[in-house]
Amino acid sequence: MEVLEVRHPLNRFKFILFVSFFFIAFVPSLLVALYQLPVDSSYITAAFLEFRATGKVPHFHSGIDFSTFLKEGIPIKAVDNGFVRRLEIDLDNIYGNTVVLEHTDGYRTLYAHLSQFAEKYEKLANMLREEFGSRRIVVEFLSDDWKVSAGEVIGYSGKTGEAAQPHCHFEVRDKEEKNIYDPLDFIDKSLLKPVQMRIILKSLIIDGKEYPYSENATYEFSGTYPKIAAEAYTELAKNLLGIKEIKVYFSGDLVYHIILDRLPMEYWEKPYSLYDEHTVMTSLIYKGYYKLYSDELLPYVKVNRVKEYNMSSYKVVLEIGDAFGNVGKFSFNVQRR
Repeated sequence: MEVLEVRHPLNRFKFILFVSFFFIAFVPSLLVALYQLPVDSSYITAAFLEFRATGKVPHFHSGIDFSTFLKEGIPIKAVDNGFVRRLEIDLDNIYGNTVVLEHTDGYRTLYAHLSQFAEKYEKLANMLREEFGSRRIVVEFLSDDWKVSAGEVIGYSGKTGEAAQPHCHFEVRDKEEKNIYDPLDFIDKSLLKPVQMRIILKSLIIDGKEYPYSENATYEFSGTYPKIAAEAYTELAKNLLGIKEIKVYFSGDLVYHIILDRLPMEYWEKPYSLYDEHTVMTSLIYKGYYKLYSDELLPYVKVNRVKEYNMSSYKVVLEIGDAFGNVGKFSFNVQRR
């Protein structure tokens, strides 16, 4: 990797320029005042910590996606006051053209898949493209000279990187970029376009065998405890989004509880810590099975008491919620063979 320190003669700022064919930068964040939307009158098309099979290895979806109505060139706006911390000039890696802002609350926000940057950033990007060609260029700003205001346009929607359709991928990370957070905990959700929603449970995997979910049905298991995975979603218009929280009750006792609100970056390439191996993502199919048991200490698992129970049959209740306040309760029985 070549690292150059450059002082721009016109804009009086200092930055470090990273030029590499393979360099990928990832970032984390948290919560204070509610943020504006990066896309006006939009809605969510993908949720936090969904499974992704794109790129070199499977990984978590690090943020949320805002619809830009399948259009390129829709203005992407800063969600709060702050300053530009980084530009990523790139067409091919996961994020494509990207802007990273730092805010006064101590968090950073990331806006990815841009077709182009706002005019003053695009001028800088073009200058660097002319000098360094089509290689990946990451510009890290060492000062807060390039300030932005909430609602200021910082770029335009596109499908650079691994985006199949134009949209705005949006993340919230901490200042040290060691944690990522669910952006829906930060934004003013009252600004989202109203869309009908509900929680659905489509199927179950029990001890490796898949079953369509049926209310109060009985399913068999063979181990010391039932290893359950649930295919659950928020149905939002025509989209199926990942969920936020699952509580598992065995005969009335809370035995497992996950909340998908934060992820340390070292878990980014470990989606199978949350998802069953039957999880599938292709260009046409998404089936996400949340594992409701674990042998590990995981940051999103708040209660893990499944192994404490050794009965031959259980009444199981799943209480599933999303970041919009929707909750669904689903019940079934499990019986040891």
